Amino acid sequence: MNGRAQRAFDVLVVGAGPVGAAAALMLARKQWRVAVVERQDLTQLRAPREDASYDLRVSAISPASRALLARLGVWAALPSERVCPYREMRVWHQGGRAEMHFDSALLAAPDLGSIVENRLLQSAMLRQLSALPGVELITGSALAALERQEERVRLTTVDGETLSARLLIAADGRGSAVREALDLPVLSGAYRQRAIVVNVDTERPHRHTAWQRFLQTGPLAFLPLANGQSSIVWSADEPRADELMALDDDAFRQALGAAFEHRLGAVTGCSERAAFELSWHAAERWLDHRVLLIGDAAHGVHPLAGQGVNLGFGDVALLDALLDAGEGPWQRRQLRRFERQRKAETFAATQLFSALKWVYGQPHPALALLRDAGMALVDRQTLIKRWIVDNALRNLA
Repeated sequence: MNGRAQRAFDVLVVGAGPVGAAAALMLARKQWRVAVVERQDLTQLRAPREDASYDLRVSAISPASRALLARLGVWAALPSERVCPYREMRVWHQGGRAEMHFDSALLAAPDLGSIVENRLLQSAMLRQLSALPGVELITGSALAALERQEERVRLTTVDGETLSARLLIAADGRGSAVREALDLPVLSGAYRQRAIVVNVDTERPHRHTAWQRFLQTGPLAFLPLANGQSSIVWSADEPRADELMALDDDAFRQALGAAFEHRLGAVTGCSERAAFELSWHAAERWLDHRVLLIGDAAHGVHPLAGQGVNLGFGDVALLDALLDAGEGPWQRRQLRRFERQRKAETFAATQLFSALKWVYGQPHPALALLRDAGMALVDRQTLIKRWIVDNALRNLA
């Protein structure tokens, strides 16, 4: 960007990931003038070719999130051949005999959700944003300074460009530069685990089923991909994760198959692997003057339930419901209401996922028996399972 004069918008959105892009789309479709600032250069981001290998980072999109994306015009823009619905989910644990089986047929629903590559979502959203006249997309330009004024927020990029708006929405991830610039307090903790992500081929088809086994060293998930592969998220205690990352492909496939109890037969092939540190965080304040945190800038959870992006889309969905097109999105009354509701909901989810990780990681035989009893009870009771599935379909966003 060459201009140095301050440019004014209704809303600034910092962060063009799936949650930030969804927020910008929602606001722009309400006829507000929006600028999106993203530190990464996204000019080369394109939807993958049909025959391209699948991205290592995928998301399990809940039906509620899918409904939001459909309203924003994003879902129809995704190439259907790379989106994989899952209709069943099976959950079991190390050291036990019980298993929970969830089926979308319980509610006569078509599926429990869809597995989508993160880059696919992001590229579709950026195409939608680029087509809207009221949106300016500024990528490859990081935040340099932030100033809170009485009626506006002024942002300066490292390129020297100055932008202002009556509201700034920070959707710039776990290490939010906006949150740090304002010195907003955040509660956080490390799980001392790493999540290993890899795409694998298996001897038998995945049957459009999401599989999760809780191991004492961390949960292991097999998520179905549209090309017949499975996306693996293996969360493991750091020493175990180091061991797994050091294995050659043959040894890793054998270890993975054994940890999964060969539910899909042998693991016959795998892509490159990547690993990332796991932690949780919860911002103590989401609203500061005319700055609002959403998505991972406000909250972060363990990936065991695959719900991080759904919680972020839930932020956008509530904002969409609260912000009437006739009122400015900077109305403090509505933003306070949003903060109270989503802060409580996401903090509860953060603690729930942390508790599940702890409970299933304990090797004590008495706890294994309790886990078995609880899982067996849920699996036998159709009404309980229907309630769980119904809430998952409606509320995970």
